[in-house]
Amino acid sequence: MNLTVHIGATKTGSSSIQAFLAANRAALRQAGILVPASLGGKLHLRATLAALPFGASADLASLFDMATPEAHAAFRQKTVADYRDEIARAPGCREVVITSEHLHSRVPKKVDIERFKELFCSDFSSVRIVLYIRPQLDQIVSLYSTVLRNGYEKSLDDFVQSRMKPAFRPYFNIRHIIRRWSKVFGEQNVIVRPYKGVAREKGTLGDFCDLLALDLSDPRWQIPANANTSISQAGQELLRTINQEERVTPGLRQRVVAWAEENSSGKGAQPSPELAKAFQQGFDASNAWVIRAYFPDHPEYLEPRWPD
Repeated sequence: MNLTVHIGATKTGSSSIQAFLAANRAALRQAGILVPASLGGKLHLRATLAALPFGASADLASLFDMATPEAHAAFRQKTVADYRDEIARAPGCREVVITSEHLHSRVPKKVDIERFKELFCSDFSSVRIVLYIRPQLDQIVSLYSTVLRNGYEKSLDDFVQSRMKPAFRPYFNIRHIIRRWSKVFGEQNVIVRPYKGVAREKGTLGDFCDLLALDLSDPRWQIPANANTSISQAGQELLRTINQEERVTPGLRQRVVAWAEENSSGKGAQPSPELAKAFQQGFDASNAWVIRAYFPDHPEYLEPRWPD
């Protein structure tokens, strides 16, 4: 049995992959692929949190009963036990798939990646780590719609400037992501795919299905609608206004977000040209390494969409 671990990165089609895997869990099981429900419905958040120490990613941990070190230890023990039991009850499976972009964004330390490997990646014939990448400027512009959904209230330029601080560089530094996962799993087991390159053909979902030896055109698969799509500039301004209002409840915000997604999708705000260049230039050297290592004939894969 083999294991595929999809770690994102964020804003590279992860939601589409996860929606497909969740919608087709039973059919995939018949095809010899296990998508563990024990780790989560769509996003395998439990795997991420089990790999982290107590107190890390408190916002995500608050979704579960992990208020004390003892509760966190019990959560980890139960998650791993349920996961291993689910695998044991799936004879004949050729592949297990774990998917969580939080493994990219919330697991920055080698020791935590090693813990993830120990807990979830043992006793497999092979393990591969799949990472989709895109230019950092494109990523942060797309990410802006997501943070607005979650209550962020400042402008895009403010958001970009805040993410230029050293603490956020590992989040966007592709070389850093590749190296830290390669140190634990081996360079040969980290599969790096270009978001730009696959988007011109079958998209991230189609490319991921190819990695799993699945034909996406097979009529047995349910293809969910696109999730976590970009919101137009007008919709973004609406969300900013709502987020600045102290009396707005989370429920009302979610209804406004749903309305914006349905009625105001499209191209969102763009950063100032000067700020866009300054942000992207911070990754020029590391991106050059990625291109040489993985896409020597396609440097355009990491060329961003500059503001109009």
